[in-house]
Amino acid sequence: MIRTISTIFFLSIFGNCFSQIEKDDFYPGKIITLRTNPFSFLQSDAGIMLGVNKRWHQRWSATFDPKFIFYSVTPPGNSMGPRHPLGVRVKTDIRYHIRNFLFGFENIYIAPEAVFGYVRTRSIAEFGINCTGGNCAYYTIRKYTEIKKEAGGAIKIGLIGPIKKKNENWRLELYSGLGVSFFDFNYKGIPAGGSFVRVPRHEDGLGTLDEDEPNIMIPFGLIITYRIK
Repeated sequence: MIRTISTIFFLSIFGNCFSQIEKDDFYPGKIITLRTNPFSFLQSDAGIMLGVNKRWHQRWSATFDPKFIFYSVTPPGNSMGPRHPLGVRVKTDIRYHIRNFLFGFENIYIAPEAVFGYVRTRSIAEFGINCTGGNCAYYTIRKYTEIKKEAGGAIKIGLIGPIKKKNENWRLELYSGLGVSFFDFNYKGIPAGGSFVRVPRHEDGLGTLDEDEPNIMIPFGLIITYRIK
């Protein structure tokens, strides 16, 4: 849903933007831009993304995009109450910029991207105590903390263009790519001798996330940038 909204919003504006880009705009000099994702508050691990890009060469720039996660918009899953996440997910890349690309597109970049995440989520679940062969001494409902760690990488391609020709400090960026991520899940606060009545499941838009195994990642997004230097 978020990807569809982003694509429609981007294409409705960019069709006119790219026709206005002049050749000299490909590299206006060494610049620093602030960046944000207007849809980060609707993602599975929701929060605010505020990053920075530094371009020091006609062909090269680097980006650092941390997202500060502090609430969840996904269903509670096996949790018996609302989930309360708190953490950060960082994406960083080194970009190679291309003036003229295929099919007449201009101002394109290709970049390897690294992703790192650490999120602690407080939840409520039912636990069986001292269970043997499916029979438990008793059951209890307790709060616990899930710790999710992520490390991954991808190759992505993006398009950049001004929102308005009269003010090129404001720009839009649309990107997509393909990569893999590895996840590690740990739990704290589980009662002594306890086990989940319903084992936690972790999913994203592509399916179930498997721990300690490569999970397909498709980075996709729309970014608004503002030149500060």
